[in-house]
Amino acid sequence: PTESTIFVTSKGVVKSAVMESFEKGYYNFEELSGDIESAVQAYCSGGNEGAIVVESLTEGNDMVTLQMQYESAAVYSEFNDMILFSGTLSEAKAAGYSFGELYDTEGQLAEMTAEEENTLKVIITEEDVCIQTSGKIKYVSDNVTLIGTKLVRALEAGVNHPAFVVYK
Repeated sequence: PTESTIFVTSKGVVKSAVMESFEKGYYNFEELSGDIESAVQAYCSGGNEGAIVVESLTEGNDMVTLQMQYESAAVYSEFNDMILFSGTLSEAKAAGYSFGELYDTEGQLAEMTAEEENTLKVIITEEDVCIQTSGKIKYVSDNVTLIGTKLVRALEAGVNHPAFVVYK
C-alpha cells in the first residue's frame, strides 16, 4: 500500500497497513517498536493469544509503515478503540447501525432489495483510510470515494458520520 489501508478478507480477517510521517528528529523508532510490541502482548495475554500479529514495522524516507493482522473486525475495533464493523447488512442493522443514503458505483442513490440486505457484506469505519474489500463494491456512503472495483477511500469519517462500503 502507498497509504494507510484496511483490508478485510473473505474470512473476516483484518489486515491493516498504517503509514505515518516519521520526520521529527526526536522520534525514536526503537521506542515506537517497543510500544507497539508491548501493546499487542498486553492485549493478547488476556486470553486473546494470536488475535493480533505484527507483520512488519519499517522506517524509511521519513515514513514509518506498520502492517498488522487482526483475527476479526471486532478485535481491530477493540484494540484501536475505533469503529470497524464487518458483516452482512442485516447483521449491521441488528448491531444498531443505520445506513442513511447509499450510492451505487455510478454515484446514483441506491435502493437495496431485502435479498441484498441478507447477502451483501458491509464494512463500517470511523477512520479516514483506504478500504480494500474481498469482493466487488456495490454501494458506498457519501463520505467514500471509489478508487477501484475493490478499493475506496473514506474521507471525513467519524463517530457521528461513519463510512459505509457495501460489497458482494
